[in-house]
Amino acid sequence: MLKFHSILPARFSHSLTLIVLTGFVLLFSSLCNADVIVDADWLQQHLEDNRVRILDAREAEQYLAGHIPGAVNLPVENTFRQGNAKSKVADIHTIQQLFREAGIRRDHTVVVYDNDEHIYAGRLFWVLEVFGVADVKLLNGGYKNWRARRFPVSTTSPTVSPSDYVVTVNPRYLATKLDVELAINDNSKQLVDARTQAEYFGESSRASRFGHIPGAINIPVGRVLQSGLEARQIKPRAELKSLYQELDQSKTVYLYCNRGEHASLSYAVLRHLGYEVAHYDGSWLEWGNDPAMPIETGNQQAP
Repeated sequence: MLKFHSILPARFSHSLTLIVLTGFVLLFSSLCNADVIVDADWLQQHLEDNRVRILDAREAEQYLAGHIPGAVNLPVENTFRQGNAKSKVADIHTIQQLFREAGIRRDHTVVVYDNDEHIYAGRLFWVLEVFGVADVKLLNGGYKNWRARRFPVSTTSPTVSPSDYVVTVNPRYLATKLDVELAINDNSKQLVDARTQAEYFGESSRASRFGHIPGAINIPVGRVLQSGLEARQIKPRAELKSLYQELDQSKTVYLYCNRGEHASLSYAVLRHLGYEVAHYDGSWLEWGNDPAMPIETGNQQAP
C-alpha cells in the first residue's frame, strides 16, 4: 500500500502537514490556557467539554443548594487527615479513592471553585497538584461570581463514572517540617508566612507558642483578594506581582499559614505568577506546637 504522502508532490505534503498541525493547535488552544487562574467566561465556554472536570470544594449542603452544572462535589475537608494531625493532607489511599470517585482522569483539565473565599478551592488546587494532576485551574470569583454573571446553575448531581486514577506524589509542591527547618539557612529558599500580621508578630496564635518561623516574611493571604465587587475576586496579575515583589523568582518559596488552608491560596497565586513554590502542610499548628523548632517575633514583614 502506498503511503499517503508518497502520492502527493513534496510541497503539497508539507502544506498538508502544516494544516494538520495548525488544526491540532486550534483544537486544543482554548482548553490549554496557560493561566492557573481562570474566569467565569472561560469556564462557561468549556461546560460541555468532556476533557474538563469541575470540582466544587464546598460542603455538601452548599453544593446541593446550587452549583455549576456538571460540577462534582469534593468537600475540601475530606482531603484532610483525621485524628491528631488534622492540618495535614490525608493518606495516599484516601486521596486516590476521592479522585476516583470524582471521575478524575489523567487527561482532564480540573477546575476547582468554592463560594468566593478561594481558600477551600486553593487547598483543593494544591492537593490535586501534589497528587499528580497535571492541569489544574482555580475559578476566580467562585460560585458567587458565577451566580452574579447569571450563568446557569444546577441542583442535580451529575452521574459520574469512577475512574482508575493512580495517584503519584509530586514532592516539589509539598514541604515537610524538615524541609522548612533546612530552608531557614538556605539562600536558595525563601519563607512566606501567609497568616495575619497579629499572628506573625506573636500577638495571637492558634498554637501553643507565639511568633513565626525565623526568616519568614509576612504577606497575608487576604491581600490577594479585591473587595467591593459582587463577589470577592483575586486581584489582576500586575497587582499580584507588586504584592510579591520582594520575593526572588529564582528561589523556591515555602509557604505556611495556620492549618494549611489559607496559604494554599497563596500557593495557587504564586504558581499563577510562575514561582517555584511548595506548601508546608503542617504549617504553624505543627511548627508552633513543637518546642524543638525555633521561632522569632522580629519584623521581616514585606511592604
